[in-house]
Amino acid sequence: MVRLVAGVEAPGDDEFNNRYTRAAECYRDWKSRNILVDEQRKCFYVYEHEFKLPGSKKVYKRRGYFALVKLQDYRSGKIRAHEMTFDEPKADRLRLLKACQVNTEPLFILYKDEKKEVDEILHKHVDPTPSEEFTDENGDTHRLWLMHKKDPILSINQAMKNKILYIADGHHRYETALKYRDEMREITGRRDGRQPYDFILMYLNNFEDEALFTTATHRVLARDLGSDIDIDEVLEDIGEYFDTKEFKVDLAKTDKAVEIINKHLEVKKTSKTVFVMVLANGRAFELRLKKGADLNEMIDAEFMSDLVKQQDITILHRFIIARGWIGNPEVELDGDDIMYCQQIEDALDLVRRRKGCVAFITNPMGKEEIMEIAENGELMPHNTTYFFPKIPSGLIVRDLQVGFG
Repeated sequence: MVRLVAGVEAPGDDEFNNRYTRAAECYRDWKSRNILVDEQRKCFYVYEHEFKLPGSKKVYKRRGYFALVKLQDYRSGKIRAHEMTFDEPKADRLRLLKACQVNTEPLFILYKDEKKEVDEILHKHVDPTPSEEFTDENGDTHRLWLMHKKDPILSINQAMKNKILYIADGHHRYETALKYRDEMREITGRRDGRQPYDFILMYLNNFEDEALFTTATHRVLARDLGSDIDIDEVLEDIGEYFDTKEFKVDLAKTDKAVEIINKHLEVKKTSKTVFVMVLANGRAFELRLKKGADLNEMIDAEFMSDLVKQQDITILHRFIIARGWIGNPEVELDGDDIMYCQQIEDALDLVRRRKGCVAFITNPMGKEEIMEIAENGELMPHNTTYFFPKIPSGLIVRDLQVGFG
């Protein structure tokens, strides 16, 4: 799957021979040799992921299903986003989609089903033995069932008929699919909503699932953003609204450094917003929002709701990074300015190797707040959320050239 979704560039690449055309050649080769085989019958794929949270012994099972879902513009309100997107990743995904004509990875989608009607159907209509089962390198177990029977499929469709879908992961891919759909409508003239490009592969999971977790995405600023930075001035600039406490970590002893940082990240009753800022020399700072801090003074954005303003990532981007570190509240950072890490260890490693100038370690955003922001039609900064665990690539791919037969 890496060959398809993340191929490497090669010397001499041109318009006709590049990582996108090589991905398409690889995919068609696999199809021609029956390494990948199209399912001939209409079906849903029921998927169960058995896993443990990092550092925990408790086993969780999360079950949802793969299906094709009709693309809807955001203005319809039927499919909702919660994060901003970058143009460059969308351009990359569009080139891949055009070359391969394949949904190489499903979107991760949430829906609200408090009565768990769909969950009951999924549990009731799968065999004890899955069609596929394997354990990955992390010790997680993955199980997949093919649901062909008409009655449960119709029952799920009926239960989902009026539900709003929320993008948990895959904003770039969804917006890419919308652009591709619009381009294909112009080319073919077919706007009946029944063409392969009118649909996209999704993994759908109940928001009420107890095995649905969010984890933090940490930020590392690019090395050139650290030139001419006086850390004492940064601390002074943010000191009006943040209490700061300096401590030391040894970046060469990652496990111990992570343990120390996590202790500083623990939320206290005095303030729920706290970050840890780590420099390449091992100097680290706990940054804790002062009680009673006026967010409207800190973040000058009339269009932004109080709910969005009070989120940690908003405060980090709009105040600490923009005003405190860079000194320009109007600055807009692009994809080359920030590196995103799910693991604290990775963020510290980037700083230690001088790939970045500073790491900002954060707490995760609550899934309830994510959903509320999506329902309000607002967007958080790029890569705000990370729903854990992700859907592994390669379980299901969908060939647009096959259609719906």
